[in-house]
Amino acid sequence: MDRSTAILAALAAYLVAMLLLGMRARSRTHDSGEFFLGNKSLGPWVTSLAANTSSSSAWSLVGVSGFAYLSGWSALWLLPGCIGGFLVNWLLVAPRLRAQTGSAITLSEFLAGDRPGPGRTAVLWLASLLTLGSLLTYVAAQMQAAGAAFVHAFGWDLTGSVLLGAGLVLAYTLMGGYLAACLTDSVQGAMMALVAVAVPVAAVSAAGGIGEVLTAIDASTVPGYADAFGGRSGLAAAGFALGLCGIGLGYPGQPHAVNKYMGMSPTASMTVARTVGIGWALILYVGMLLVGWTGRMLVDLAPGSHEEVLYATTDALFPPFMAGLVIAAVLAAIMSTVDSQLLVCASTISHDLGIGRGNERQMLRNARLVVLAIGIGATWAGITVPKNIFDNVLFAWAALGSAFGPLLLVRLLVGPVGPWWSLAAMAGGGGAAILGSYHEVWARGFADRTLSWLLALALALTGAWLYRRRSSLLMRPR
Repeated sequence: MDRSTAILAALAAYLVAMLLLGMRARSRTHDSGEFFLGNKSLGPWVTSLAANTSSSSAWSLVGVSGFAYLSGWSALWLLPGCIGGFLVNWLLVAPRLRAQTGSAITLSEFLAGDRPGPGRTAVLWLASLLTLGSLLTYVAAQMQAAGAAFVHAFGWDLTGSVLLGAGLVLAYTLMGGYLAACLTDSVQGAMMALVAVAVPVAAVSAAGGIGEVLTAIDASTVPGYADAFGGRSGLAAAGFALGLCGIGLGYPGQPHAVNKYMGMSPTASMTVARTVGIGWALILYVGMLLVGWTGRMLVDLAPGSHEEVLYATTDALFPPFMAGLVIAAVLAAIMSTVDSQLLVCASTISHDLGIGRGNERQMLRNARLVVLAIGIGATWAGITVPKNIFDNVLFAWAALGSAFGPLLLVRLLVGPVGPWWSLAAMAGGGGAAILGSYHEVWARGFADRTLSWLLALALALTGAWLYRRRSSLLMRPR
């Protein structure tokens, strides 16, 4: 069996399994509520893997390993950033959001509150615009990663590869909605963990052991490779480190991930879900950092091709069938994120904005049409937008994280925030993140992921304090 046939066999087995799961979920999806939130019936394992894989896209595999290959020791700052984000979500957000969600179906609806009025409407509209704009960029980056995987495996044209990858994701998302996404995400999460163990273990062994890997990093002649700050100093070094650590601040603000906590069964064990979730994250990110560092020793990539290190290392160490499984794992990371993001976009348009409302059958049909339309738009963007998976994902991540994360944490930990202050927090955080990402300054990563988040937090805390003060004055006897 030649390389292409072996890879194709592995991919075919994986994709058939995903489509069968989608068909199974379709039989359990009868209305728009089930399509968007699965009737809040998920157990701890499915919730944990679905939530984690939704926030861990192709960026977590090809982006992180590629960044480690390119940057050396300085990539280590990704670890406290990413693992810290998972800790915040599982320790603070998940238990409270499950308990406080009530009848809300979307994150935007929860943040807007249940008091009708112009303020609530404004919050829903701004949240919807931020969600749609950011997730379109995010999904486009995933479509690019899918195309790159097929290009690497078969040498196909990039446009055709992107179209094929997008078609596969849309197929099973359209079938079963939220349940299809969660069932397939749990399988995809297991596959990602398998690759995050097998490839780095084999790579470290081929490099001569962990001691040899560490020695090789320290002995590298690449400028800044052996330095924790990549050769930066002073404020530039601090901004770089805080910018990468600031990635963790964005985790509570990702609607496609935190809505899995909203769909968790009230009786499911949070302890089990939390343990699985944090353990899975450690395996994934430590594994991908090791792949990047050992890949520098084992394979020689052309300039600008650092995000291919996972594929190249696998090709160098494993038979072709394993290479097919690695590509399938990258597709798993893509699919597990994109399906959830498409559903969030659909729920934003159909539920939050109320476009296309009708009876349950009409709303379910409209939801699927929105998923299809958003998928087509993101696929077109994936073909036309300049390809850099690491940066494109972080742009959308920062915008969503700063717009929604601080407000959600304040809402869960402190109390209600008035609608106009909620609007200010979202606009201030999301706007500052978008502006910061477009400025080529030393503090770019710090400005768009950390300063913008702190600005939104200050606005949300002010709003919560004023809301509480107003409520206490109204309750005071006259």
